[in-house]
Amino acid sequence: MAKNAPTVIGFDLGGTKMLAGIVAADNKLLGRDKRRTAGDQSADAIFKRICKTIQAAMDDAGVGRDDIAGIGLGCPGPVDSKDGRLQDTPNIRLGNFNLRKELEKQFGVPVALENDVNTGTYGEYCFGAGKGVRHLIGIFPGTGIGGGLVLDGRLYRGATGGAGELGHMIINPLGPLCGCGQRGCLEAHASRLSLAKDLAALSYRGQATSAELKDVTDIAKIRSKTLQKAMADGDKRAEAIIMHAADNLGLGMANIVNILNPEMIVLGGGLVEALPSSFVKCAEDSMRRHAMPGLVKDVKVTVAKLGDDAVVLGAAQIIREQLEVGK
Repeated sequence: MAKNAPTVIGFDLGGTKMLAGIVAADNKLLGRDKRRTAGDQSADAIFKRICKTIQAAMDDAGVGRDDIAGIGLGCPGPVDSKDGRLQDTPNIRLGNFNLRKELEKQFGVPVALENDVNTGTYGEYCFGAGKGVRHLIGIFPGTGIGGGLVLDGRLYRGATGGAGELGHMIINPLGPLCGCGQRGCLEAHASRLSLAKDLAALSYRGQATSAELKDVTDIAKIRSKTLQKAMADGDKRAEAIIMHAADNLGLGMANIVNILNPEMIVLGGGLVEALPSSFVKCAEDSMRRHAMPGLVKDVKVTVAKLGDDAVVLGAAQIIREQLEVGK
């Protein structure tokens, strides 16, 4: 293995899809491969799929194993960075599988594992919307709400690697039940899943006017694009539900501002991508109403720029930094 090779691999391992990118020294993507995760398969089967995705990306870039210096992975859930295992993977069967060890054995290069939202936040900090700031918070509303913290220019992981679970701050202890078992978490008030529950109830009562929502009572069928089309159709009741969620997101953002005093909050994820202007503006307005005036006045709120590439580029940067430390 060429230890000084300038090229690394960034990998985004999600519950539904995986994406490998070959990242050159100038952070340009030389090649990529994307495929379904098939998280219901065994750990060995998923591992083989990861290896095939990496190899396909290398083939796409026209590079061999001797051209690669290391692999960085953004993975769902908490990561034990000491021994390279995923601590909790409810949507993918890799719990207690030593992914780092097996990848190092397979490809013969150092491997770094990090939580996927941390990795995406770091990608935006280094190469996207957050370039030039030192204190950045990433918030990604989707099925749940993930978060990442960059404080004083460093990715903040906390004592055990679990920092950044912003979706599980409690904003209303009497609120709806969250997937974590608590009531009133930000995720239970402002995620796409929480919105889907309310919109399905709206449809069940016959109060939805958008064709996208009429007779749709299965929350699994209410996606971010569904919300986008309901807003475009002028469904006022649906819009009120969506904006209420944005207002709740802003309340969570205000708490973050008061506690961490960031320069910038970057919003990303499927919900923000589908409703970038109205949803983000409502959330920002709510944040500015609820946060301490002296702390919030200079905070910039912006939309993530890198899309699918955020985790890949963030993971590539994390393994580069690890390689530098190891020299």
